[in-house]
Amino acid sequence: AVSVVARDNTTCDGPCGLRFRQNPQAGIRIVGGQTAQPGAWPWMVSLQIFTSHNSRTYHACGGS
Repeated sequence: AVSVVARDNTTCDGPCGLRFRQNPQAGIRIVGGQTAQPGAWPWMVSLQIFTSHNSRTYHACGGS
């Protein structure tokens, strides 16, 4: 099931196709994590941005 928890009509006038913020210090690895058994954490989240100018939804980030 999908539900909207919060909605904001903020506009973004940034350059098309580029991330808003780029952090060269950020890595793509998980450091100090623990292995989980399959099904131990059976949920994930996708934060999405809806753009009214073309009525599309884009994945912004996610987590588990």
